[in-house]
Amino acid sequence: MNRFDQAAAVLREHPDYRVLTRVRLDENHVFAENDGGEPCGRLAIIDTETTGLEVASGDRIIDLAIAVCEYGRHSGRPFRIVARYEGLEDPGVPLSPVITALTGITDEMVQGASFDEAALTATMAGVTLAICHNARFDRAFLEARFPLFASVNFGCSLEEIPWKDWQIASSKLDYLGYRFGLFHEGHRARADVDMLLALLAQPAPHDTRALLSLLLDHARQPSWRVHAVNLPFECKDAAKANGYVWNEGKHDTIKAWWKETQDEATERAFLENLGCKKPLVVRETALERYRSLKS
Repeated sequence: MNRFDQAAAVLREHPDYRVLTRVRLDENHVFAENDGGEPCGRLAIIDTETTGLEVASGDRIIDLAIAVCEYGRHSGRPFRIVARYEGLEDPGVPLSPVITALTGITDEMVQGASFDEAALTATMAGVTLAICHNARFDRAFLEARFPLFASVNFGCSLEEIPWKDWQIASSKLDYLGYRFGLFHEGHRARADVDMLLALLAQPAPHDTRALLSLLLDHARQPSWRVHAVNLPFECKDAAKANGYVWNEGKHDTIKAWWKETQDEATERAFLENLGCKKPLVVRETALERYRSLKS
């Protein structure tokens, strides 16, 4: 242990200080040894940087990073990184100053660049789950650009880990890192992938399991997307208070208040009491979740 590590260890013991450690993951980073010979699976941590917010409006991926991690199927514990992919792609239009300021990516960096689809396909071989920090955003872009993602299960660290239950005020990735003693710099896809993977390897509050284990437990269960179609207007505030979100129906999606739940019966009863007799309820697994539901 060098003198900096020694100083950090001393500060961590004092209640008036909080120490942050820079995330540094090498190409084949080892989080833990699989000494017990636990059966392993492979999952991919994925992040995209894009020209904007909506695929349907013509926005495209310009920066993509993937880290494939071997994990224990029973424990949900990450063991090691076994493959990576990184690439830039020219979207065919000038990047906005906002995107360049946010990501540091310039027109010169992407000019003439394209993703290596063969290398990406090889990287994803054997992967049974893709995890993004906002899968509703990333999945749409990934499926639009790469057909293979239509048959991939997706998990979401933003929605499938109970951050609010632990009184964590924000679920932005850099803030979550701070709360778990980590920091990174920059907003490129590789940096965010490494931060998310390092975060998922941390123990959950008041638990011995890794955060990844909690996400996997959720991802393995079915859920229901409940659309409160024809909800009486005067009941919208009650629905909103119960976690429903308004979808305005852009790009042929369903115009209604909606909610994702793992308790279908409770939501049906709640809506019936509000006068919504025939909600549209769609069962989803990790294969279907985080897609826009077309009307």
